[in-house]
Amino acid sequence: MTRTITTSLLILSTIALLSLTNASAAEEMYVIRDGELIKEALDWPDDDPVKNPWWNGWVHCAGETVDGRFEVPRKLGNRRNQSRFMGSKSALADCAFEVVFSCTQANSGGWTPNLTIHDRGALRFSIDGSAILMETRKRPLPLEPFSASCPANVYDGKLHSMAVKRVGDRLSFYYDDKKINEQAIDPDVNLYPWFDALGSSPKIASIKLTAEKLSDKLKTTFKSAAPIEVIFEGARESQETVAKGGAATRIGGRGYAPGKASVYRIPALVVTKMGTILAFCEARASGYDWGHIRLVVRRSEDNGKTWGPEIDTTNGKFPDNKIGNPVSIVDRETGRVFLIGSFNTNPNHANPGPQKVIIVHSDDDAKSWSAARSIPIAEWLPKGFSWLLTGPGHGIQLTRGKYKGRLIAPCYGHGTGYAVYSDDHGETWTVGANSPNGPYNEATCVELSNGDIMLNMRSPGGGGARTPNRGTAVLAEGGTKYKEGTSRFIPELPCPSCQGGTVRLTAPKNGKPGIILYAGPGSTSGRMRGTLFASYDDGKTWPYKKEIYQGGYGYSDVLVLPDGRVAVLFEKDGKHNLGFTILPAPPAVP
Repeated sequence: MTRTITTSLLILSTIALLSLTNASAAEEMYVIRDGELIKEALDWPDDDPVKNPWWNGWVHCAGETVDGRFEVPRKLGNRRNQSRFMGSKSALADCAFEVVFSCTQANSGGWTPNLTIHDRGALRFSIDGSAILMETRKRPLPLEPFSASCPANVYDGKLHSMAVKRVGDRLSFYYDDKKINEQAIDPDVNLYPWFDALGSSPKIASIKLTAEKLSDKLKTTFKSAAPIEVIFEGARESQETVAKGGAATRIGGRGYAPGKASVYRIPALVVTKMGTILAFCEARASGYDWGHIRLVVRRSEDNGKTWGPEIDTTNGKFPDNKIGNPVSIVDRETGRVFLIGSFNTNPNHANPGPQKVIIVHSDDDAKSWSAARSIPIAEWLPKGFSWLLTGPGHGIQLTRGKYKGRLIAPCYGHGTGYAVYSDDHGETWTVGANSPNGPYNEATCVELSNGDIMLNMRSPGGGGARTPNRGTAVLAEGGTKYKEGTSRFIPELPCPSCQGGTVRLTAPKNGKPGIILYAGPGSTSGRMRGTLFASYDDGKTWPYKKEIYQGGYGYSDVLVLPDGRVAVLFEKDGKHNLGFTILPAPPAVP
């Protein structure tokens, strides 16, 4: 097919890709040039559908060159086109990134073409093409949002350009020949921009990155309060196929092996009577919440300096089932460690089979584990409930008052959190009280200074006038009675619909209630910027906060070590790995 470079294209390229400081020394990389895709300039994903079954329904950056433009179809045959043109280089110092393209409509789902700066924002269009705006939702290091009218509608089928340019500590954005926004930026960080067609079927003339120096580094460097060690690292290669209806089928030769799960998620932390840190989580055969899942643990006998091998807590007894949502509890009187989980007899989302609660325990500091006890779900359900999930996170043992020694396992169902308790060291369990419907889910718990139990719960949604925050409620009388008027949302604790962890740092003393901690995402817009919060008044207010990690931060649990420091286990930078870090304790006064 013929290729034609029009005068308008040359003019737009000249306008949009403004000259850089010391331009003669600049480096450049084309991803698309004169409508030709340069595949070696792409950061190409592992799109082998055998290795990664997700790619069965997708192709990546498919298209063809017609008259000097790379035409991007929404589909290729019956497979969708993931048209995300991510280059193989990022930019250091002064730089510019430009895309020249034409388009006739947005994606039918409402998505529009965008110029994304990794972890910072996406320059995109309104659905009708009349405005250009900066979208920063779910970005760990968000730029300042802005909106401006387009001098020409992007869907008029003519060539237009989007560009971003950094000179020194200023970042500027352009549409055609017009600067639409300028803001401050760190001149020393690497910027990783790309173009995402999002199924809008554009015709791309060029995608070009120019910089004083191009870098192979494609990840953002995030700051953390303390060093982070990844102690569960997912292999990422899926070990099962999951059909659209949810049926999970093992892939031959990819069975479970300690330390080799595809994905590690859903952490729980406790320290044993002997001072050993136990880090529990789900070892998944794929990234789905259903499928083949087992509960595993790693041990550290030296306060997190070194870790032992991964141990399957079910001793391989449930290789073809799902057991998840770990709740770990240590009985300080006997030293026994309990691990409680939700169990489905069939790893199929559409037909999961009978649900049960599974309990295993260890009497040798978590080196070995008992046979599992299977408890019918009805025995763990409040009246009127038809389903439940445990935790996830850790449970507690009450330390004061009439119910001292009682074990508490937090659960949730039907928009509420509730407690299940044991007064005979875990031999039998009784359903306690539940909170009102917040709606809440994924409950954690902590003992208050008077012996009551405070539930701290994920709150889904948060649309409309309500800011998405954590939910809380108090259970009195050892967890058997809801305390009227205590159900509320906590304004200081963000909740981007994500689980979090809570723990008591210091005990009540001299008439003061001690300190309670919560660890979770510090943003309402996404699972990121993990933050440690502290309350000095039994959870009424949370005046102290310290950022744990700037980057991706999902489910987590928090633990107080015997020396008073604070340990956190969290889903780091996505849903594959678990990072472990230790922080100094917050101050004794806010």
